[in-house]
Amino acid sequence: MKLLLHPLAMPLYTFVLYLEIERQSYVVDYKAMIIQQVLLLAAMICASLLPYRRTNGKCPLTDIHSPISAKIITAIALIILFVTTTLAIRAYRTYTWGASFILTIYILPTLLNIASGDAAAQISQRLANTFVAKCNAAPSAYIGALSAFTVIIGYKTSADTFWPFVISLLMIALYATFHKDDDETPSDETQPHHAPILYWYTIGMVQATLLMLIGF
Repeated sequence: MKLLLHPLAMPLYTFVLYLEIERQSYVVDYKAMIIQQVLLLAAMICASLLPYRRTNGKCPLTDIHSPISAKIITAIALIILFVTTTLAIRAYRTYTWGASFILTIYILPTLLNIASGDAAAQISQRLANTFVAKCNAAPSAYIGALSAFTVIIGYKTSADTFWPFVISLLMIALYATFHKDDDETPSDETQPHHAPILYWYTIGMVQATLLMLIGF
């Protein structure tokens, strides 16, 4: 379940949805796109493993206790990856309107993740007791961006994306249900911090919606 709801899975789901919409438009070079998706997955995994030693093997996108340095390294690597992959998709010329936003909608959530979790207190003590520090931004904000993509890509292309959107809602519900930090104390378990998860989801969805609407 954790792998299915991992932040790095969200860009892959977005890519698959985009590919399905392209398939409904015209013939797509499946071999090229599948190879590109496999390379994208491998690159994202490598990017998340860059600060491996600093985080004891935990992903800075999901580990609330990751130091800010590890989150910055991961963010830089992922943002470079998102931009270059978007350019690569353009180079294939097998896209319609949605190609510009397949991965760029995850840039802001990646940046927000730097200042979330325990890293928030390292930036400012004023953030230590806010929702920002209660959990990492990436898991929920990434799902929010995916939800926005399914809605707006359906609106722009007149494709039926109702069920993909419902599935994205189920994702955030499952994440909120099963969310548990590795180092939570028993007292923390009675307070699963569902409100911050909803806040990050909303922020991720709003920023992706605005980007996709303003950008076209």
